[in-house]
Amino acid sequence: MKTVRVPMLIAAAAAALALAAVAARGEAPAATLPAPPPPLLIAAPAAPVGNMFRSDPAHTGCYASPPIPAISGQQWRVQTKGAVTTAALADGAVWFGSDDGYLYALDATTGRERWRFKAHKGIVSSPAVVDGLVYFGNDDENLYAVDTTTGVERWRYKTDGRVESPPTVAGGIVYFGSSDKHLYALDARAGAERWRFKTDKGVKGSPALVGGIAYVADEGGNVYALDAATGMQRWRQKTDKGVTGSVAVAEGMLYVGDDGGNLYAIDAATGQQQGLFKADKGIETSPAIWGGILYFGSNDRRLYAIDVKAGAIKWTLRTDKSIKSSPSVAGGMVFFGSDEAYLFAVDALTGEVRWRYKAEKAIEASPAISNGTVIFGSKDGDVYALYGAPAPPTPGTSPTAPIPMPAPSAPSAPAPSGPPVLPPPPPPPPDVQPETPPPAPVPAK
Repeated sequence: MKTVRVPMLIAAAAAALALAAVAARGEAPAATLPAPPPPLLIAAPAAPVGNMFRSDPAHTGCYASPPIPAISGQQWRVQTKGAVTTAALADGAVWFGSDDGYLYALDATTGRERWRFKAHKGIVSSPAVVDGLVYFGNDDENLYAVDTTTGVERWRYKTDGRVESPPTVAGGIVYFGSSDKHLYALDARAGAERWRFKTDKGVKGSPALVGGIAYVADEGGNVYALDAATGMQRWRQKTDKGVTGSVAVAEGMLYVGDDGGNLYAIDAATGQQQGLFKADKGIETSPAIWGGILYFGSNDRRLYAIDVKAGAIKWTLRTDKSIKSSPSVAGGMVFFGSDEAYLFAVDALTGEVRWRYKAEKAIEASPAISNGTVIFGSKDGDVYALYGAPAPPTPGTSPTAPIPMPAPSAPSAPAPSGPPVLPPPPPPPPDVQPETPPPAPVPAK
């Protein structure tokens, strides 16, 4: 692990070497470490979760579900003919796209196909489902809106580049980026353009929407904050390398990783950088934030958990290959895939691997979780649904009640002077043991 590269965030070399050694050996954390604090019980967001990429418009990556400490089995498995996107969950159905050019709608309980919609080329943009329409981008340079009940196209909007950016829908507007170096805002019902904003490079990541502001990063490493109603720029920040993932916004802070392994904390109101963490290799994942802990994976084969208030590494988990699957949080657990074809389920507070499941090829899509079921896609072209064994009920509580997830919050006022959000971690205690491996819409034709 390399040192933090900001003057105010100078990391001790001893800490880096110790943590690298911990990661290399692959053992469980020692029981002598201080007990973690209890999970935060924060009111669940009023808006639905799970119906778009990263679960919600703020892209927190949090889903509402009971804990899944073990899996009981495979609920269903559906095969396509191409790598599949992250799924969207809503109204008892699962929507996802495939590189075979189809958007699929499945029954969430049985996996039975409700319908499929044929686009002109492969689909790498994860869908969003809002108010009876499912939105997704396509390599044919269009954004599509399809009726969730019938699978019939309502409208499409043509850009001048590939649409890999997963759309985000908020306030009756659908926001998405294109490789044509624009971020677009369209009327969600009619598909008419509200505004477009010119970026320096193409946009692969999904925009986050919080407090009337749209946040997005382009492949050149530029991070933008735009007025969601007008498209006017509020601020702009620059990362060291390009950004292919999406931003996450929580508690007035924006978090984003770049291809150089830098994870940035940026004040969502002012655009001022508040902290920086340095991984060994590039970060292609989008971070998740829950209970004051930031989770993200890196091509250095580690999943990181950073306590953003304490400014310290809470834990890291070493896998055998790169992590390109953005982590999801539900029921006090973190779920993510890796290029070694495993789906991991990890305790969110300790980093302990609770279970893992082997697919046939690498897992790059982000898992989606609902009602004790984990749904994820693989590069083998299949979508898997695993149902969990419920945790023993806590006395005085319902065994099926979901653990509330943090609600997205509006950007904060400028942060007061004080310690940075992501300073380098202190040296670990001497008895720390290694980690666990384990331009107008085109009418439908």
